Amino acid sequence: MTRHLKYGGSTAHRTLACPGWVKKSENIPKRPAGAAALEGSMHHKIQELCQEKGLQPDQLIGHVYTEGDKKVEFTKDVLGLSNIAFIMMNKLFDQYDIDEMLIEPFVQLLPGHVGGSIDVLGLSSDRKTLLITDYKFGSAKVLVENSPNLFLYAAASRADPNTKDMWVEVERVVFAIVQPRVKGVTSLWHTTPDAVDEFEKKLMVALDSNTINPGKHCKYCPAEPYCEERRSSVVAANLLGARDQEELKAGAALVTEVEDWLKSMKEEMYLQLVRGVPIPGYKIVYKRATRRWDDEKGVAAALAKTKILQKDMFETKMVTPAKLEKIIKQKKVGVDLSEFIITESSGTTLAPEDDSREAVIASDIQGHLKTMMN
Repeated sequence: MTRHLKYGGSTAHRTLACPGWVKKSENIPKRPAGAAALEGSMHHKIQELCQEKGLQPDQLIGHVYTEGDKKVEFTKDVLGLSNIAFIMMNKLFDQYDIDEMLIEPFVQLLPGHVGGSIDVLGLSSDRKTLLITDYKFGSAKVLVENSPNLFLYAAASRADPNTKDMWVEVERVVFAIVQPRVKGVTSLWHTTPDAVDEFEKKLMVALDSNTINPGKHCKYCPAEPYCEERRSSVVAANLLGARDQEELKAGAALVTEVEDWLKSMKEEMYLQLVRGVPIPGYKIVYKRATRRWDDEKGVAAALAKTKILQKDMFETKMVTPAKLEKIIKQKKVGVDLSEFIITESSGTTLAPEDDSREAVIASDIQGHLKTMMN
């Protein structure tokens, strides 16, 4: 079972930049994991099982990863990513002559308060090099240099009674991020125990503070939609002028940050409306409906003896109702295909209360947070 502490590796960067985020996030429900996060967790589990049991990824085809009430199956379609990660991890073992390793050790810097699980912790045969590895299965490149995430794991593994003996003779600490979706796959950075000392000092200072400092690190923070300081910073950015090129550049640099904040706000508003919490001025509606064929064979049969040819009806698949109706009109074919068409919405979305579309009953749309944002 995955264990989570108040301060962990994945939030280390945010903790250093904005120590007050934890207090701000108290009593805010955790958002459900999306499909990409679940797939990433599945790949992590596959790597864990391979290293623990001495298996190859293809031997785990069919394994079902479960997280809460959600399940995802490891299939041949995604085997490639796990194969790449597995190969690169074993190359790291050879490169640094790893003789002792721990898979998913749960380490704590401050018991019950600060720590987390390291994907792979390895020690070289001469006990002078410690390898700390993190798998990432997303497509946005994660930087390894000065990684607060890996520094926290380093500090925690050095302090934890179960792993501190691995540090006795260590002179070099290697941070490794194995990321199959990006060019180069493995990113490496070498540091020292002294640098871990410096990081730990900075972290301890942050843990004694409740300072709120909004910025790019707000992304994924549970408190972002409710944080007054974050809202104020975004409003201030929006009020920036563009009287000259320098101001324009300054404003442009904030565009992504503002967009991320707006997305976070919309997601949280949607989630609360789904839960039945009223938000004045907003409701949930179905997205614009599009037409598609309900019976392609029936359409083909209906047009079999007309001037409409197969090449008119199919591209790589049957053309859309709108396109085929246009061809029928051009060729003056008197065939009504309405019985083969269904009209359906692609999902639900957030809309102002005065939108002409009818509001959707919240209880009918549980689980649509991801499709709302697409």
